[in-house]
Amino acid sequence: MLKMAGGVVLAHLVICTVWFIGHGAFAATLNIGVLPSWREVVANSSRGVSNVINYNITNLKFHDIYTNDGQSTYTRMGEVHRRIQHWSIDAIIGPYDNGVALAAEERKIPYLATSPVTREMLKHTVQLLPELDDFCQALLEFAQKQNWKKISVFYDDDKGLAVLERLMTNHSLSVKAWRLPDPGSKTRDTHRIMGSKAREALVQMRKVLVEHSIVICGKLYTEFLLREARNLAMLSTPPYEWGFYDPGDAIGDLFEPYRDIAVNFTVFSLLPYNSSVSDMTNLNNNSHIHQRKLEYALAHDAMQLLIASSMQTNDNLLNTIKSNQEFGLTGNLQLDTHGKRSNFSVYLTGYTGNESYPHGEWLKRPSHSYLLLNTSQAPPKRRRIFPLKGRTVKVVMILEQPFTMYKRDAVMRRGNDRFEGFAVDLLTHVAETLSFNFEIYLVPDGNFGSKKDGEWNGIIKELLDGEATMSVAPLSINSGREEAVDFTKPFMTRYITVILKIPQRKVSYFEFLNPLSLTVWGCTLAAFVVVSFVLYMLERIGSTKQRTNPQISVRESFWFIFGSLLQGNTDACPITIPGRILTSSWWFFALILISSYTANLAAFLTVKKINTPIKSVTDLAQQTKIKYGTVKNSGVMSFFANTNIEHFSKMWAQMSEIEPDSMVDNTTEGYGKVTDGNYAFFWDTTVNKYKTTTDCDVMEIGPPFDPKGFGIGVPPGATYLEELSMTILKLSDSGILHELENKWWGSRSCPDPAKSSSDETSELQIENVAGVFFILVGGIVIAGLACLAEYSANLLLKANKNNKKDKPDFTANSKEKSSFL
Repeated sequence: MLKMAGGVVLAHLVICTVWFIGHGAFAATLNIGVLPSWREVVANSSRGVSNVINYNITNLKFHDIYTNDGQSTYTRMGEVHRRIQHWSIDAIIGPYDNGVALAAEERKIPYLATSPVTREMLKHTVQLLPELDDFCQALLEFAQKQNWKKISVFYDDDKGLAVLERLMTNHSLSVKAWRLPDPGSKTRDTHRIMGSKAREALVQMRKVLVEHSIVICGKLYTEFLLREARNLAMLSTPPYEWGFYDPGDAIGDLFEPYRDIAVNFTVFSLLPYNSSVSDMTNLNNNSHIHQRKLEYALAHDAMQLLIASSMQTNDNLLNTIKSNQEFGLTGNLQLDTHGKRSNFSVYLTGYTGNESYPHGEWLKRPSHSYLLLNTSQAPPKRRRIFPLKGRTVKVVMILEQPFTMYKRDAVMRRGNDRFEGFAVDLLTHVAETLSFNFEIYLVPDGNFGSKKDGEWNGIIKELLDGEATMSVAPLSINSGREEAVDFTKPFMTRYITVILKIPQRKVSYFEFLNPLSLTVWGCTLAAFVVVSFVLYMLERIGSTKQRTNPQISVRESFWFIFGSLLQGNTDACPITIPGRILTSSWWFFALILISSYTANLAAFLTVKKINTPIKSVTDLAQQTKIKYGTVKNSGVMSFFANTNIEHFSKMWAQMSEIEPDSMVDNTTEGYGKVTDGNYAFFWDTTVNKYKTTTDCDVMEIGPPFDPKGFGIGVPPGATYLEELSMTILKLSDSGILHELENKWWGSRSCPDPAKSSSDETSELQIENVAGVFFILVGGIVIAGLACLAEYSANLLLKANKNNKKDKPDFTANSKEKSSFL
């Protein structure tokens, strides 16, 4: 740096010499100490030097004040002292150096330093570069004028500490600072490391919701800050505003890549707006010097002040320099008694992206300072351009049906083509509307986002860390998340419901008995016995009065009543009037009973109606057989943890303390527990509804509660939030959101277990009517046994009869013998 600055000084010495020659300058010899590296600049300016020698109006001589750049301060001081004495040097111009300054003090000659003087109590050293404290004051007054309340400061060396100290003198300002570390030796990864550090600092700035920044960094770090700020959409105005400390107007070319963005940059420089240092010094072809305009301008001004002062005195050149006043490339050249710049201006240049304009001046006067903002020359406000237009952004999602799912052949696909779902379709429509591209990635930890030990996880963490530009997921908007990140207008409203497995119907082989209760069956049997017996008695009494034999025996009476009940016929029938009256009553009874039984039997065997033990959400809180839970670190869990509703608080205690294993890590685990049975899962209605349309073994139970919206999440202060919200509203107004809902949710193909209607029936299965077959088989077996019993009885009777015939009649023989005698 010293070599470069020295070359710049020499170039200005030659040029200023030419200028003063043309104006009748001094004729005395002026010996000036310079840096050794000036020889290269002299070679580039050979024409100007030859012109000075040819005219021979003045005798301006330059001398190297030392030969070795690697000397210690003590060694250099000795060498400079000897050379000053040998060449009778009148003054030294160049960047500040301790050894040179001490030698100048010893020899009592002026040292015009073009860089900050770091040593105190130097009487013969003057500083042409304004002190950093003056720039700090200018930055503070500008922040106050702009009514900034929160300020972030990015710096890469100790100059930033001075700015921080000055800003913090105003206790109404909240100042956050990030020092960007020196990457060390330049390697292949140096730029990557610097870019990563700049990004980390910007992400931290966004986390604390600061929108106004001051950059006090070298050109390279400033370039990385601008690049990463654009990637994080933190350049656009509103709301972001940036101030840059750039005394030499060296970073203007860094703003060129951002001409398509509406920005609010203010550069604090020692050079006036649109100054053309290279034009004034006739060194346009030297691009290397052009890039370091500040040192070039300071060298020019130092030479101008020295030559002008030498023309006015032959006694004390130092006092003349301090009291003289010129106007150079860096403005008014006036020094105070301590050799510091006074009565000068710091120029404020504004940038709007594609235009620049003089924003104002900060004026330093001997006794005070003040800021003048030139709002009259500010260009008209630009039409704001969507910050993400034409760019590829990273979008974080989470696997959740039907929002984001892997395609069946995802292993054969790459990139965004692996995914499908409502969220993917929504993002595609938004990207097409706003003309940007996207890259989908899944949240690494699988969480939606909750705060634990002061740190966010899941999707919220990805947004805060700057890893994702936005999130498109079933991420509910609640107060905690809203404080951390920003959300668009909701694209869907969700409630909380509970989903559980449909209870299995108990299959009974004697299901045909279900239409009548056990009491009715018992009463029917009793009525059958009583009516059969009464009918027999009525027929017997009536037959006795008529002196005839009864037509119905006890057995026939029972058989007649049983056959009438089953609509069968018998040979015997009542012949008496009381018996027929009783029979008519029994027929009416049988008609009503059989009709009611038939109607109920059809309903029982064909209509699916599940008697669930849980009718509503509140029923869960009143039982302990079925466990229930939700996903850890989710919005649903947050609702239960913070609610004041009694039965929900009771359920939270059950889930979190009594049965903590009921909480799951993700929805896949939750629905797996539901499938296993005896588990109820609290989750969003949108996902539960989709689950019930694809799995007929589960059902959703309400009533729904805790309505919240799903929104696209963006980092705090994101400048593209408004455009995303407007796009969501347009998609809603055009009916596209409704079409996407119908596409991914559609209609339920499974029967509703909570309803029973004629259109929700099913064919009879063998297990439903197996009992009838059992009774038929039983009747056949009993009839066969009865037949066998009768047949066996008849055989025994017949055998007895035959035995009686074959047995001799001893009684008859005795009688015959008696009569014979």
